[in-house]
Amino acid sequence: MKAAKNKRVKVSFWGVRGSVPSYDLKTKRYGGNTSCVSLEFEGRHLICDAGTGIRSLGHKLAKKRASISLFISHLHWDHIFGLPFFEPIYQKGQKILVAGPTQKGVSFKKELAYVLRAPYFPIGPRDWESHVQWKDLKQESFKVDGVKVESRWVNHPDGALGFQFIFSNGKRIFYVTDHNLDKNNKKFFSWIKNADLLIHDSQFDKKEYALKKDWGHSTYETVVDFALKANVKQLVLFHHDPNANDRQLEKRLKNCHKKIKSLKSKMKCLLAQEGLSFLV
Repeated sequence: MKAAKNKRVKVSFWGVRGSVPSYDLKTKRYGGNTSCVSLEFEGRHLICDAGTGIRSLGHKLAKKRASISLFISHLHWDHIFGLPFFEPIYQKGQKILVAGPTQKGVSFKKELAYVLRAPYFPIGPRDWESHVQWKDLKQESFKVDGVKVESRWVNHPDGALGFQFIFSNGKRIFYVTDHNLDKNNKKFFSWIKNADLLIHDSQFDKKEYALKKDWGHSTYETVVDFALKANVKQLVLFHHDPNANDRQLEKRLKNCHKKIKSLKSKMKCLLAQEGLSFLV
């Protein structure tokens, strides 16, 4: 047990953009691929979402034949675009857990297969050569390879799941994308309180949010205020708006740092960036 406590989780960002991929010189620094984050611990890879960023991750994992568990927050396009291009799902003998939300009695596998079929896309789950274990998710707790996983519904059109991962080293990491965060949400506050890492949707600023309140996304201002009150140790602003360029994102981060400094908090705050990796 003592050895496990000394081990750390490697957090890597492969796609950080929301809604649709965004590639031009003005978004080059932070990246234009859509949502995909990996958590690596003791040789196991837990992947959050399969946006276009998962393609690059797949190239790496295909060479390793690693233990893979994939958690899909919801079935909006920007969170599943990259799945057909994830190399490990075509490797014979590769075992992969694919878990995603189920609603109204329809399995996640059936919902996903409906999208990944002709004439929408020519290759679907029936063409995957790996051994896939499917798991339907609701609001629940379960274990995957010794890691405790909690899924909870968050405020988003058509529904979406946020995830908490509790590792044997005691670290609590949250992945919450596509969430319209209510600053008075006491249940969510209790859930993330004292988190070691919170990766959270911060797609809009207050001005943009005023025009898109029903889109199911948060303002970075609300997220940083909430994280500070919840005593989060490290916050990563995630799911950047496709229209937000590098300069705008850095201005947001600067404002967050001012707020953190004014409150004399020790919370670390970062912008999600493709290629960024760190240990927790």
